[in-house]
Amino acid sequence: MSQTATSFAAAVPKVVSIQPRGSAASSSSQRALRAPVRRARRLDTSSKTRRATHVVAMSSAHDNAGMSDMERYLFDLNGFVVVRNVFTPDEIAAANAAIDARSDSIVERKGDLRLGGTSGDPLAGDGVTGRADLGGMLEWPAPDRDLFRDVLTHPKLVPYYHALVGEGYRMDHLPLLIQQAPGADGFVFHGGKMNDDGTWCDELSYTWNQGRMYNRLLAVSVALTRTTPGDGGFCVVRGSHKSNLPCPPSIQRYEEHRDLVDNPGLEPGDVMFFTEAGTHGTLPWTAAHTRRAALYRFAPATSAYGRAYLTPEHWGGLDDLTDAEKAVLESPYHQRLDRPALTMEGTVAGQRRAEFKKEHDAKVFGSKYF
Repeated sequence: MSQTATSFAAAVPKVVSIQPRGSAASSSSQRALRAPVRRARRLDTSSKTRRATHVVAMSSAHDNAGMSDMERYLFDLNGFVVVRNVFTPDEIAAANAAIDARSDSIVERKGDLRLGGTSGDPLAGDGVTGRADLGGMLEWPAPDRDLFRDVLTHPKLVPYYHALVGEGYRMDHLPLLIQQAPGADGFVFHGGKMNDDGTWCDELSYTWNQGRMYNRLLAVSVALTRTTPGDGGFCVVRGSHKSNLPCPPSIQRYEEHRDLVDNPGLEPGDVMFFTEAGTHGTLPWTAAHTRRAALYRFAPATSAYGRAYLTPEHWGGLDDLTDAEKAVLESPYHQRLDRPALTMEGTVAGQRRAEFKKEHDAKVFGSKYF
């Protein structure tokens, strides 16, 4: 999204709160969770025994300290990590209700838009039902949009963004609601740091350098319903983000070596981080309830894959974004050019370029920024 950088008068950071909008889970949360939804298809948003939330230490944004040693190991080993219980049952119930209210806008993929191949293929599902998509969640009125905007700056998530993408992280791609009804097809495996012809795919790359992980494009998926391993939904070829060869087509089509493919279990409110450098896809949905997940991508400050940031008119609710949210929606450019960026402490950092340098550039280029 094209957006003029916020102007800061001094080098002192501007403090902006990024506390989540939702309140802690309570007995009323459970009652709301059991309330019927308006959509005919059954959604499984229940959570049996809730697992303990990760405790995250807020530390330097210039290393991977926002993650535990175990999380860093698992992400580097497998290419993904799951953070449990980021959102409360109340928040999940409200998000699903907001989606139900817009069910007429959900678009099912049919014909050539189906993603799992033709009838009889391993990823084709029942051969008829397609995955369904919905966008525009950030533009919805409050409180319907709250969970979807909170993903940008949630204090439980910011340390992971810093660890996996870096300070000055930005949203890349418009958020997408993915829905799979029972029998819906999967998605042929894709992504990976190697192109199909064996060349390096830099825009999706994952690297490790001097003790730190670097991701050119990080996917973040918020579970709005339960996935039990074997149900289908998101899957990943473990460790493929470090492969030096393209993924064989028979694995991409889920025809061979299925033992390499992980279908992680998720509870409503869990958030999964995975690198686009890994070969990943979607398995056909076999559970009796409908699956929902909200998918985001984030990139380093200077990197871009999507181009929606070039069309600010797309953001109908831009005027009432918080300063923290605006910082995450900035177009790609370097931090030293006055880029507003969230710190690990939850503030928005300000001025980084000297005024005399900007004055010089204005004389040379007619703009304060080259």
